[in-house]
Order: sequence, then C-alpha cells, then structure tokens
Amino acid sequence: MSNVNDSQVTEPTIKKDRGISPLWIFTLLAFILAGWLLYRSVSEAGERIQIYFTDAQGIQAGRTTIRYQGLEVGMIRRVTLSDDLKSIYAEADIYPEATKILRQNTVFWVVRPKASITGISGLDALVSGNYIAVQPGSGEERTTFIAADEAPKDAFDDDSLHIQLEAPDLGSLSIGSGVYFKKILVGEVYDYKLNKDKSGVTLSLKVKKEHAQLVTKATKFWNVSGINADISLSGVDINVENLASVIAGGIAFDSPKDSKPADELDTYTLHKSINDTDRGITVTLNLPPEHGIRNAQSAILYQGLEVGRLNGIDFNNSFSGTVATANINPEMAWMLKSGSEFLIEKPQINLSGFKNLGNLFTGNTLTLRPGKGDDEREFTAKTKESLIADDPNSLKVTLDAESSWGLAKNTKVLYRGLQVGFINSTTLSPDKVQLELVIYPKNKHLVRDKSRFFIVGGITGQISSKGVEFAVPAFSQIADPAISFTSEGSDGVADSYYLFKSEIQARNAKDAERGVTEFKLIANKLPSVSEGSPVMYKNFEVGKVSRFSLMKNRVEVVVQVENRYKHLINPNTVFWNQSGIDIKAGLSGVEVNTGSFKSIVAGGIAFGDIKGIDNKQGRDWILYDSLSAAQNFGLAITFSSTAANGLSQGSNIRYQGVNVGEVTQLKPDFDTDGVVVSAIIYPEYAAQLAKATSYFWVAQPTLSLTKTENLDSLFGAYISVVPGKGAKRQAFTLHNAAEYAGGLTIVLESETRGSVAVGTPILFRDFEVGSVTDVRLGRFADRVLIEIKVSDDYKHLVRQNTVFWNDSGIDVSIGLTGATVKSGTLESVIKGGIAFATPEGVELAKPARSDQHFLLHNSPKDEWELWRTAIPSY
Repeated sequence: MSNVNDSQVTEPTIKKDRGISPLWIFTLLAFILAGWLLYRSVSEAGERIQIYFTDAQGIQAGRTTIRYQGLEVGMIRRVTLSDDLKSIYAEADIYPEATKILRQNTVFWVVRPKASITGISGLDALVSGNYIAVQPGSGEERTTFIAADEAPKDAFDDDSLHIQLEAPDLGSLSIGSGVYFKKILVGEVYDYKLNKDKSGVTLSLKVKKEHAQLVTKATKFWNVSGINADISLSGVDINVENLASVIAGGIAFDSPKDSKPADELDTYTLHKSINDTDRGITVTLNLPPEHGIRNAQSAILYQGLEVGRLNGIDFNNSFSGTVATANINPEMAWMLKSGSEFLIEKPQINLSGFKNLGNLFTGNTLTLRPGKGDDEREFTAKTKESLIADDPNSLKVTLDAESSWGLAKNTKVLYRGLQVGFINSTTLSPDKVQLELVIYPKNKHLVRDKSRFFIVGGITGQISSKGVEFAVPAFSQIADPAISFTSEGSDGVADSYYLFKSEIQARNAKDAERGVTEFKLIANKLPSVSEGSPVMYKNFEVGKVSRFSLMKNRVEVVVQVENRYKHLINPNTVFWNQSGIDIKAGLSGVEVNTGSFKSIVAGGIAFGDIKGIDNKQGRDWILYDSLSAAQNFGLAITFSSTAANGLSQGSNIRYQGVNVGEVTQLKPDFDTDGVVVSAIIYPEYAAQLAKATSYFWVAQPTLSLTKTENLDSLFGAYISVVPGKGAKRQAFTLHNAAEYAGGLTIVLESETRGSVAVGTPILFRDFEVGSVTDVRLGRFADRVLIEIKVSDDYKHLVRQNTVFWNDSGIDVSIGLTGATVKSGTLESVIKGGIAFATPEGVELAKPARSDQHFLLHNSPKDEWELWRTAIPSY
C-alpha cells in the first residue's frame, strides 16, 4: 500500500441553494385547486333542509329532485327514519338561487303519475321518476318542513274564480269532479266540508280564468252526476251529461244574460237536477180547444229529450181556447224562432202498434219542432194533422161516396200499405157524402188524374166468369179501416174522385174502361183453348182468347190483349200453347211446366220474347204447340246445292263440333238441276250465323297417309259453318269444300282438268296455303277454269307475275343417261296439288287482285323451283 500525502487533501466547500424547488409549485397549485373546489362545493350546496314524509315510496338519495313549476331547485341527499320511527326523514340541498322559497308556509309534496276518469296528472314522473314539488310560501325563513300527502288545492292557481256551493249532501261528487258549461269542462271541485251546523255540505269550486265571466250573480248550478232517469207511463227519460260525470260526478251551470259577474267566494245553491232550477226562457203557448193536455207541468220534448216544461194552463178571453206558459232550457234558445212549431202528441192505439200510450192516463204532451226566423216567445200549438192540413205544400183531394162507411176524421190514407195522408173532414149532403183528404207533401205526386180510391177493411169478394175472387186485407185493417188508392194516369189532380167500397169494385170499373188490341195467331191444329181462355205473359193474365176459326190448311185464333200490356208484344215475341201440363223427360231428369191453374183447366196461350225464331207468317203470328217446340224451332234457312252429298233429314249443322242447327227437308230443284236443302238454326245461334257472308259446306271425310279430317262424317254427313258478317240472311249456297277464312280468290286456266278436284291443296314450298274451291269448263268450253282460295295468312305470296303449275303425281323422265323421277309431297302424289312461285327480280311485283286469272302449267321449269324470292307479309 502506498502512503497518501496529507498535504494533498483539500477541505470541501459547502454552498447553500437559495432558490425554490419546483416540487413546491405543484403542491401550491394542488392547495389552490382544492380550495377552489371546496369553495364551489360550499357555494353550490345551497341550503340544507329537512323534510318529513309519511311515505318515502319512489324517493331516492342523489336521484330524486325538487322542482318548482318544472324547474329543478334542489336534490335529495339522504333518506332515513326519524328518531321516533313515525315518519321518514330526508335531507335535501336547495340550490342557492332558490333558497328564497324556504318560508314558513312553503309546502312540499311528492309527485307521482296518476290517472283517473277526471284526468291524468304527473305524466312527467313516468320518465324521470317521482319527484318532489314545492309551492313557495310566505313568512319567516325555515329549514324544517313536513311534506303534504297531496298537492295543495290552490297549487299553481292561475287566478281562477273560486266559488262555493251549498248542497244537502255530497252525493257522488268528489275532489276533481268537473264543472261544465254547455257540456264543456270549465273548472273542477277542489274541496268540500260539512257546514258549521252539520246540516249540509259546502263545496269549493274553481272556474278557469278564461271561463270566469260565465259565472254571474244569477247563475244556477245543478248536479249532473251519474244517470238521471225519469220512468213513467209516458216513457223513460234518461239524461246523461257525459261519461266522466257518470263515473266521477259533475256539476253543470247556466247563466242568464244581462247579469252581473260573480265575485270571489260567492255562494250558490246546488240543485238536485236541471228541473229543480226553475230557470229557463218563458214562452206563451196558445192551445186549441181539443188540446187534451191535463198536466199543467207536462214536459216539452225534442227528439224524445226534455227541453222544457209547462208552468201552467189558463183561459184566455182573447183567444178561442186556452193559453199555457212554459220554461224552455236556455241551451235550447236556438229553437225558439218564428218558424218553430209546438205539436200536440196524442195516444195512438191500433193493431199495427202503440204510440204515446202513457198519454191515455197523463193527457197529451207537447213536442217542439225547431224552425228558422227571428227570435219568438209566443207560439200556437197544433196537432200534427192540423199542421199538415195548413201546409200549402200539402195536397187536398175531394172524394164523393154513397156512404161514410164508418170513416171519420184522421182516418189513414194508405198507398201500398204505407200512410201518405188522412181524412181531414167529412161533409154530408142530401145525395152523397163528401170527404176531404190531405196528402203529405212528399207523397202528393202519387195522386194522378186517373187514380182510383177505395176502402181497405173487411173481407170482400165476387163471383164472375173468371171464377170466385176474395180480397182479404191485412189483419190490422179489418178492425182499423183506411182508404187506399192507385197511381194511374198523367200528372195532375181531378176535381173529385169516386170512393169505391172495395178494391175489387175499383178494379172492375177500371177494366170496364180499359181498351184491348186484337192479334191473329195461326196454327197447324186447334189448340186446347176456348173462348175466354187466358192469354198470359210470365203467368200473368194480360188478355183472353176472343174467337177462333178453322181454315182449309190452318187454324186461326184471335186473342185480345189489354192495351196497357200491348207494349209487351214486339218483333221478338213468340206465342205458344200453354194448355195443360208440359212434361219433358230426359237423362237429366223430368221437367214439368205449367201455366196458371185456370190455363190447366180451361186452356190458355202464353207469349214471351225469344230471339232468332220465326214468329210470323206475313202479318199473322205463328202459334207453336208448346214452349219447348218454340224454343227448339229456331230460324228457318235454305241452301242451294248441286247434290245432296249424303245429307238427310235430321243431319246436323255444326260449328267447331257443336250442333247449332239441323236439316229439316231435302227436295230436288228441277229448274237448276240441283237440290234445295231446308234447315233451321237454333235460336241462340241465329243472330251470329244467319249473316250475309256466312259460309256453309258439306263436311267430307279425309283419310290419307298425311291427313285425317272429318271422320265423324263417315257415320252421316253434316254441314259445317264459318260465321260471317253483314245483314241477316236466310238463303245460302251450300259449298262442297271448306272455306279459308277471308282469303284471296283467283282463277287458274288449264287445257285439261288433270287430277285437280275440289279440295286439291294449293302448295307453296310444299306447305299448304289454300285449296281448290271449284272446277268448271270455261264459257266456250275451250279451257278449264279452276277457282282457288288462298288463306289470308298467305295471300301476300301471290303476286301479279306468280307462276302456277300442276304438282300432282310423279314425273318420270327416261333418257340415254338414265331415268329422272320427280315427285311432290306424299299427299300431292296421292291427292294431287297445285304449286306456285314468284320470279326473282329487281323489284317485287304488286300483290294479285281478287278474281285475277293465271295460267296453270302442266309442269314446272327447273328454274321455277329454284326461285327464292323474298316476299314481305305487309
């Protein structure tokens, strides 16, 4: 170890740092921040108060707020039991800006959502939870409060009018019951208590500020709680204000005009009902001598509801009768106009029902019918009958009768069983009784210049050539006779009418004046009718058989149809024998057709509309043996044909396989060396098939290697048809081949017929586009004319320069180089055919014309079959 020189050791120098450490800066800032937070916490904490609750449901520390008119002014900080365990103790902070509400009379209460029939409150508590509402008070400052169980009665009051009502008992009213004016909610009951002497109840009401002027010194209040019913012989009167008042109770009021406004806390009497208020509009009623009102306090009704009451009845020397006064509900003041009417309601008892039965015991009542005009307070009461009789729009009709037959004033006048008027008066003269009828304005158009009036009541009858007839009215009319009438003739009213004793007499008089029209019918044999047999339309008798006579080859029957029904006979009318019973039996069942009972016994003729049937010969009408014979006859048509072609009587006429007619007769026509075929088209098809351009032909069976058609004609020939257009036609040519719809008809000229025949196909590129429809010699027998028809779909292929050639059979050419065999289609080999082509060129020739003639070549040139000319279809 080396020695250290002590002289080389120096003393350390110690220096003090006089600056502030940065750590103290952070500490200082922390103290400043804490002080600021403490200050803010203290300053924002506001005032700490204590609130005692009987029920702390829904109150949570740190969440339940204290609000004043929706503004948050504090927060619950702590909730616990009070020391005596009788209440809930809550500590809350009131924000500094709201501490001024903490006064001696300040009230706190818990707001919870609440719904009832009278309204819904506290809906905001559904979202934010229960909260504590506060109503500021007055007095000294205070920090300890006892919360109210409910909101104060005058909480947040907006200067409502407060009044008090005295009532003998509370009834169904309660706090929250509504106060109504003309059924509009304008206030509510907010308190009630017993009177000082315990003899009744005092209710405190508040009326909203905007409706306060409705309450005056003379206002009347009445209870509208529940349902008010008045049951008596006159009926059941039920008065309901609204649903809320039925369940929660309610008070209504009314105020007369020109009364001073009510003052705060004015006291009124609460009446039991509106009828006990004695308020209303006073009117005077002049009653006729026969008013029949015995109750001086009788109700006045409008549509079954009471709108007022009589106050009394007294004599009036200035009026030929009595006068009554009445009070009308002020709400119904709009009814009291110069055009309003007060009607006296009388009891009605008849077999059809009862009306106002209670009036038998209580006397007649009044109903009000509102009108228009100026305000009025004096009226004349009338009966409904007198009111209608005085109406200028009503119709007065005069009847002359041999006797009154028990008819009296107010007897009903009916039309088709419904009342349309009444008898207003009866007058007796030496030779007759005159009745004046009043017809309601809305029904007066039913009375015409040819109307017939008759009595309905009792059982009447007669025996005539038509048999025994009885008229039995409705049971109610047997005991309560009335007058009825018919509505016939033109508009207008006769000066007077005769009153027949029964409907039968009125009808007989009408039949005597009614005219008839005669029609002549012809038949092959005499039908089962006699003079007087009925002529019927839809089993309704409209005439009769007048006479009949036997001619050489037919029977003529003359019928008479009443003029009022002759319009039923028109160009489509068909007559048939309706005598006895027509029975048709078939695989589908048995059909029995009968006319009226009289036609079964005495025979009869019926008619109706059936289109497409021959119904006349010249000017006379055909009478068919029965309805089925008429329906199956159809429209007669004739055909001209060169031969019968296998047709016979009964051969069918068909369209698309459906039978639409049949052949009825064939006979030779020696003038034309042909055959005339008579046939009928069934009625339902005549309109479509009997047309000028319809095409008929005899269907022939086709059986070949390439085509099979009309095999059903092997068992019997039939006629096919293609419907046409144009006017009605009944004579046609019967063709031997089918027609192509529409099509182009042209004529080919050839030196010989070859194998061409009717039906030979017309081919284009071996595709059938038409057929031969006729083959005949030319006019000078120097050529054969072959008529062909090309279908509409292919007629554009035939042009002015088209070339036709015979494509029938097999063409065999034999030369040194060998043999060449040419043939068309298999069908053309067997059946024959005519082919055509159009030359190729710069410009396509125009389409061929109808009936244009072309030369038919025996065979084609080689280049013809190579033509590929493009031919558009337009």
